[in-house]
Amino acid sequence: MKLFITGGTGFIGQAIARKAISLGHQVTALVRQDSTAAASALARLGVTLHSGDLREPQTFAATAGAADGVVHAASTNDASAAAADEAAAVAVLSHLHPGAAFVYTSGTWVYGNTEGEPATEASALNPTPLIAWRPAVEQQVLALAARRSIAAVILRPAMVHGYGGGVFGMLAGMARRSVRIVGDGHNHWPAVHVDDLATAYLSAVERAASGDGRVAGQIFNVVTEDAVAVAEMGEAIRASIGADRVEPWPLDDARQSFGPFADALALDQTVSGQHARQVLAWKPDGPGLIADLSAQKHFQQINGA
Repeated sequence: MKLFITGGTGFIGQAIARKAISLGHQVTALVRQDSTAAASALARLGVTLHSGDLREPQTFAATAGAADGVVHAASTNDASAAAADEAAAVAVLSHLHPGAAFVYTSGTWVYGNTEGEPATEASALNPTPLIAWRPAVEQQVLALAARRSIAAVILRPAMVHGYGGGVFGMLAGMARRSVRIVGDGHNHWPAVHVDDLATAYLSAVERAASGDGRVAGQIFNVVTEDAVAVAEMGEAIRASIGADRVEPWPLDDARQSFGPFADALALDQTVSGQHARQVLAWKPDGPGLIADLSAQKHFQQINGA
């Protein structure tokens, strides 16, 4: 399959590219600069680099549209994220040929606090303010894809871990004598290892492109652990990097540094990934979150060890 990936140099995108290459796909990745270390690493894997800017869909939409499948895993991660995401998705969908596959990246934050009940794909949405715009884009993607006979799939990954990356690498990198967690640590996050997530992406894009009617037009939570206590995560990171303590960070104070990202980190969520396991025949086998965070080597470079 000819596969195009946006966000190929990102934490998730790199894992998707590695998995896709290992499965024999021809992979092209959107990169802002082809001379960065991350871009060079993709090239060494055999990924074709396409220089472009997510904020300027005309720089990549035609190339993406020539693929058999597109995985949209990029974000500007700034104030322009909503507009850039919508424009990129619409542009690519407008160029893809009927029968192609398009996998859109959302996330479990669209459920908001789940009050201890496991959220499924049928649960009501109550998105945290940071990504309040995302459910509308999900529906726009599904509607436009259906009109153009494109097999679109929405994936909602949990909190992604692995190799010291993602939010967990950020928390470890911020730590000095203490690891700060937003709130009192009694909340929970669903989790998925980045390599397991990549496997889910490839299953989704392959099955959608093959015409599997159970996949096209569907939404899947990509979750291996429904709910892990944030206090346990903080303690695992603390032990890994040798910090003195885990320190609760009042939400109002965290907002001063993180804005609405703090509210996302304070979410208390339980989310089921059973639908993806059943329909995508997804069999995650990566390490659990606490075991992964306890692997000290992942954080040594982050903290200068």
